Amino acid sequence: MISSVGARPVMCDHGYLTSSGFHFEGNGVTDFQVAIGGIPLPGRYHISLGERHPSHVGAIAADFRTSGDVITEVSIQPGYLHRAAEKLFEVRDYRSLIMLADRHDWMASFSGELVTTLAVESAMRLTPPPRATRLRTLLAEYARLHSHLSYLSYVAEEEFVSSLWATVDDLRNGLLHWSGNRVHPMLCRVGGLSTDVPEGWLNSLGTLLGRVSTLAGQLRGSLENTSERFRGLAVVNPTICHEYGLSGPVARSCGLDLDLRRSGLLDYGSCFEPAPVRTAGDAHARLALLVDELDTSCAMVSRLAEGVPEGPVATKLSRRLKVPEGEHFSEVEAPWGTAGVLLVSRGGPTPWRLALRTPTFANVSALERLLVGARTDQVADVVASMGYAIGDLDK
Repeated sequence: MISSVGARPVMCDHGYLTSSGFHFEGNGVTDFQVAIGGIPLPGRYHISLGERHPSHVGAIAADFRTSGDVITEVSIQPGYLHRAAEKLFEVRDYRSLIMLADRHDWMASFSGELVTTLAVESAMRLTPPPRATRLRTLLAEYARLHSHLSYLSYVAEEEFVSSLWATVDDLRNGLLHWSGNRVHPMLCRVGGLSTDVPEGWLNSLGTLLGRVSTLAGQLRGSLENTSERFRGLAVVNPTICHEYGLSGPVARSCGLDLDLRRSGLLDYGSCFEPAPVRTAGDAHARLALLVDELDTSCAMVSRLAEGVPEGPVATKLSRRLKVPEGEHFSEVEAPWGTAGVLLVSRGGPTPWRLALRTPTFANVSALERLLVGARTDQVADVVASMGYAIGDLDK
């Protein structure tokens, strides 16, 4: 949804902005500035994708140059919610930094704490118990369901959007039941999990997964009803993916079969359901892939819940953890692609350096290429197909 303050047209040199988009008069060259997200920035037109859409938290500044109503040049300026997360890691010990690691992509918080924990465990050559690994794998797919549904709210039709958000809330409530936290579960610990799955939690998944599957069908119908709006828009190809480091659904939308879930770091095994691959590379293909992955993630969560082995979920460790000196890199398949952690240790109780490789930073970087050639009233559609969480972007 594109809006302006007071819902009145906002005039610029060659046109105006209304709730249905930018409209230009004539064919002159125009420069204008916008703020994408939920926070209007002074002197900038405001573009919102919806009050509950993940992009609504924070803001991205963008400068556009247009010829008529076609965008010819884009400059993206992130950083309005920069919190120095990577520097904060350097003053946290290896237990407490896990609590911080799930706070940059809050739409899939578990992915952040998981990849950071895996980096520490790899550096310590520590293998968690099989039960913990199985439950971690399940939680990673559970986070994917929550994330994908939230981003797909942009294309949800009015008659079922309330059902979509009720399901998102119930996914969060499931985390609340297990961990005591709805958004930041903080379940990962070096060597396993903080607590075992509550009794009856796994059995309760069937009803919730059924609701997600129903929503997937409805969302697929919504996309088909509006397919002309998204087809051919902001096309990604393998070259662009390599140049910008695009991964996950964005890469798979243009025929690149990239999926880190095959790496063996987690316990997918026979439960793994290959992510669909499309070839068009446009906004429609990216959004359709999110819908497809709702089905595959539901199938994997169901299978993973049926085969959880008995045993402990944690490893007994000394009170003070130290990581051997060296450099260690770990990565997982987060909902929007490759989430990685580079851990550099000097042998002490805190990291010397901990750098994040976030997939949505790559997505937003690529907008400078993908928005060129789009019309001004298509900006929100392009952004919606290249999802980001502002904390994951700005860190």
